[in-house]
Amino acid sequence: MVLQPDAPVYRLAVIEDLRALGALFLAAFPESVAHYVGHAIPPDLLADALAICLEAEPEAFYVAVAHGTPVGYIFAPAHFSRVVTTCLRRGYLVRMLLAWLSGRYQIGVCPVWIGLKNWLHFFRDARDASLGSDARIFSVAVAPSYQGKGVGNSLLQYGMAYLHKQRVTKVRLEVRPENGPALHLYAQAGFVVRGRTRDSQGDWLIMLKEME
Repeated sequence: MVLQPDAPVYRLAVIEDLRALGALFLAAFPESVAHYVGHAIPPDLLADALAICLEAEPEAFYVAVAHGTPVGYIFAPAHFSRVVTTCLRRGYLVRMLLAWLSGRYQIGVCPVWIGLKNWLHFFRDARDASLGSDARIFSVAVAPSYQGKGVGNSLLQYGMAYLHKQRVTKVRLEVRPENGPALHLYAQAGFVVRGRTRDSQGDWLIMLKEME
């Protein structure tokens, strides 16, 4: 098979990718940025959050790269609980708090409070045994210029292949009900809507896939 000149290459993420991935997330989900802060912010906050994911389970973190620049990523951990323990035990929470207090993230108190409440709700909701799974499709983002070109589908295949090798039995994800392309992608991959939850921005659909 001959690759197109602008076809992405898929590989595991490295720490040098993280600031570009933070910027990619901000471009892919401007409505989330508008909800929390209402203005443009530097990618540092997202890069620092993604660093926790990378350290917690690096083999679960794939990027799509085109022309030397990341154009998409997926974090699909088999052990999502490691993200929490890594954040607490490796000092990320303290470092991010200090970065926020120093003004590096350029956000005020209100967005931080909203974010903390949403995360607490997220983790509490995940304790429901019927809907819970430590294996997750936790975060997927594709640059706007590469959306609709199969990048999200390829990233999902890499994530699911990793989870299959880890012999997980069930995978969970959350998706906004208005995100039609993502819903279609996940349904094609065998995910089924099993529940619903909500944060300050609106509803999430909870989708599960039983692994063969």
